Amino acid sequence: MHEQKYEIEEKNIKQPELKYPNSLDNALIVVSNLIARASTKWTLEETKMFLCMVSKVKTRDKDNWVTVSKKDLAEKLGIDATNKPKMREMFRKMVSKSFIDFDGETEDDWMSGVLLISIKSTKKDMSVQFNPTYIPLLDQLSSHFTEFYLESILDFKHMASYKLYVYLVSWAKYIIGETEKAIIPKNKIHQVFGLKETDYWRNYGEENAKFHFADFEKKVLNPAIQEINELKACDMHILGCEKKKDGKYVLGYEIEYVFVNDEGFMK
Repeated sequence: MHEQKYEIEEKNIKQPELKYPNSLDNALIVVSNLIARASTKWTLEETKMFLCMVSKVKTRDKDNWVTVSKKDLAEKLGIDATNKPKMREMFRKMVSKSFIDFDGETEDDWMSGVLLISIKSTKKDMSVQFNPTYIPLLDQLSSHFTEFYLESILDFKHMASYKLYVYLVSWAKYIIGETEKAIIPKNKIHQVFGLKETDYWRNYGEENAKFHFADFEKKVLNPAIQEINELKACDMHILGCEKKKDGKYVLGYEIEYVFVNDEGFMK
């Protein structure tokens, strides 16, 4: 009788649920510096979606289709995988807005095109097709690349934080605990932070036009630095930001920063 009771109790023991690993865990983003610094029309959410797909570009098929589980995407991006119309619309916008401008060393050096060609869905997966023209800029086939982990940028709430982070990474050697410095020239501020050309200018287009540095710092630069420094998942810490001048003329900003390890070294 005791044996029978024991067997019943054994059967009623709740077994732990198995948690399958997310295919995007520890995903490394590797893109050409041209891509990292380029201007796009994406929102921050659309940018994160694109980066999820880029992290799997090495798994593409012969027609340059990259496929990722909808469940994994939803988990990483914090979206509802059961809301199929919304997910379809989000990916449709990402693909339709994938037109990108690449700036060269001079005003005459530039290139434009679309990064993504098509999108398709199955019950479980989402697939995007990359433009073969730009595969060399997404698969370490070019000479200068920007690398960072997907987890480092997923918690950003502001596009300016993401843009500043990626810009700094694109200039760095990515050595834990070693400080880096990067210059943001005045004429590159709008591109680096993803701003409209007319943002933070007084009398834009006129002879007396003046860039309002105080407003830019208060609303864009300082909040971006604060978010980078406060987010635990971000592997960067900004140590200082100095406005560089030639007399009264502002040349830009010099930013000193360091990469931190999982234990928060330097934070």
